[in-house]
Amino acid sequence: MASIAADQISKLCPCSSRVDDILDRSGEERLARTGGGPQDLTLSQEEALNRFRSLLVEHNLVRKRDTDCDLLRFLRARSFDVAKAKAMYEAMLDWRMQVGADTIRETFDFPERNLVKDLYPHFHHKTDKLGRPLYIEKLGQLQVDELMKITTMDRMMMEHIQEWEILIEWKFPACSRKAGKTISQSLAILDLKGVTMKHMSKQVRHFIQNISKVDQDYYPEFLGKMFIVNAPMAFKAIWTVIKPWLDKRTQKKIEVHGSNFAPKLLELVDKQNLPEFLGGSCRCPQGCEYSDAGPWNEARYHISALAEEQDDGASFGDCRHRNVKDKGPMQWSCLDT
Repeated sequence: MASIAADQISKLCPCSSRVDDILDRSGEERLARTGGGPQDLTLSQEEALNRFRSLLVEHNLVRKRDTDCDLLRFLRARSFDVAKAKAMYEAMLDWRMQVGADTIRETFDFPERNLVKDLYPHFHHKTDKLGRPLYIEKLGQLQVDELMKITTMDRMMMEHIQEWEILIEWKFPACSRKAGKTISQSLAILDLKGVTMKHMSKQVRHFIQNISKVDQDYYPEFLGKMFIVNAPMAFKAIWTVIKPWLDKRTQKKIEVHGSNFAPKLLELVDKQNLPEFLGGSCRCPQGCEYSDAGPWNEARYHISALAEEQDDGASFGDCRHRNVKDKGPMQWSCLDT
């Protein structure tokens, strides 16, 4: 079938053309709205991207799935220091080989998933006003002792990695297609209602620390914003424990609220997309925690639907560089992850 017309790409993928009005937006808002493509780069940053790409190609490190959008995540995480970004990228490749991340979607079975969610509610649910998937945790309902009777921390880590791969390969492309633009970040909502220092046992602290390392070191810059709600009086002490595990870029993305959070959260998320317990109106029949509601479960936004439209599997709105190894600098298109 015919490839996407140039005007379609320009309309649907912000990485394919310059945007005139981005200069007066804040950095994080700009990245969230445009997808973090080349229109966000200064000349020196473009040069850093070109050097980084060439260096990875020279050492035969670039994966088939990698694009300039992906390379930019590592550069941003290391303040466009090419040497540090390369070291981070290589460490990511080594880690993925060790844990089997490339095949974890198919090879890791987690039959205790729903039981785990009963004791540690964490789930994706619909999207915010920018089209980003919502990730929600209800930490106050965490029951570690009961959790350890049905699973292990190691298995929960593997499930966490598997969910990352599903998000990247399945959910982001579906969100991108629905939004008509690149979606490569999420909005995380942490509900701390009922949380006390008792929830921060040594085992939990160790798990959170390991999770933070995985997220920051191996899946950098996928977090758009973190919205912490129902922060208790003890939050200052909890934050003192957690803050050292987070890099400064992540810390800047975190917004903390007490119990009167709903008006601010509703500025980011439409009421019908937000679960009722967070001030929204959504009441999924099976419970929002278990519904997995979102564009990724709507047939018209599935990757399989894209394949029917395009013989090259191109994904609307998903910022892609067609072939990092063969193309010159800053040649952008919209391709499937």
